[in-house]
Amino acid sequence: MTSKSYTISGVPKEGFCRCGTFFPNAGIPVNAEDFDADQWRRLKAEPNLRVALAEADPASDAAARDAQIREAIKSLSPEDFQKDGKPKIDALFDLLGDDLGKITTAERNAAWDALTSGGFETPAATAPA
Repeated sequence: MTSKSYTISGVPKEGFCRCGTFFPNAGIPVNAEDFDADQWRRLKAEPNLRVALAEADPASDAAARDAQIREAIKSLSPEDFQKDGKPKIDALFDLLGDDLGKITTAERNAAWDALTSGGFETPAATAPA
């Protein structure tokens, strides 16, 4: 389940501090779990703050998801790769499942293609000593 995201902006040009957090005039993103219920009441009631639900940006969400998958691929062990050299989806899910949920073959392939076009290679297993 995804948490609600908000943007909180300080009304004054120099920003505003409330609940131990500085909110610049340009605003900052926060998640619902960043504050408890009492703090949310104070933030929403504060006339020097603007609290708004963050608008979903599918393109930036997809880019962030792709970046997470690429970083996970880089951290995999040699046994986490298939015979064809691509990372195993199950290994990626073990690393990222709680954050990303199901990772599709297409997502894995797109991340893999981007990494390999940049020079990344499947890690080689080391011989036992």
